[in-house]
Amino acid sequence: MLNRRFSIVLVSALLLTAVILGLPNLFSIPTVATINHSIALVGFVNAWNFTTTPNPTITVTQGDGVSLQLSSGDAVLHRWFVDVDKNGPTPDCPGADICSDPFTTSTLLTFTVNFAPGTYTYYCSLHPTTMLGQFVVNPSSSVGGTAVPVDRLTLVAPYLGLASALAILVAVATYITRTRRKEEKK
Repeated sequence: MLNRRFSIVLVSALLLTAVILGLPNLFSIPTVATINHSIALVGFVNAWNFTTTPNPTITVTQGDGVSLQLSSGDAVLHRWFVDVDKNGPTPDCPGADICSDPFTTSTLLTFTVNFAPGTYTYYCSLHPTTMLGQFVVNPSSSVGGTAVPVDRLTLVAPYLGLASALAILVAVATYITRTRRKEEKK
């Protein structure tokens, strides 16, 4: 009878350990990008924000979240895009380029700058010779510049080992105590 109880406690402790080890893999933590830059551009056939060339320069940092409020100041159809693959004023949408929907009034485009640092060109795909500017991506300022993947098992292993050891100690102590009580009754 006591051997059976000891086995049940031991198996329960092992199952609990297996469940705890598996939990981090069952539920992934979603990544969230905050909006670091809110930018407004008004499209006119001759330039963005009714400027002359050069159009406004947009400067961001790799990993930033960007909220781009685009509107048409002349009620003409426009479509903003940044030429990520650097192949010219014809957008690759969907594809490598970051593109807005075509708009005659206004639209909101939000995106995370997940491409390499460097200087890119943004365009209106319908008026690429007058509505273009620089989109500068600075390197991330994170220390070391490289994100190291987290090994979840390494983080929880000491706690799981401790929990398993405690469960085994409790099972052994219970077994010894019950065995002594049983011998005392004889």
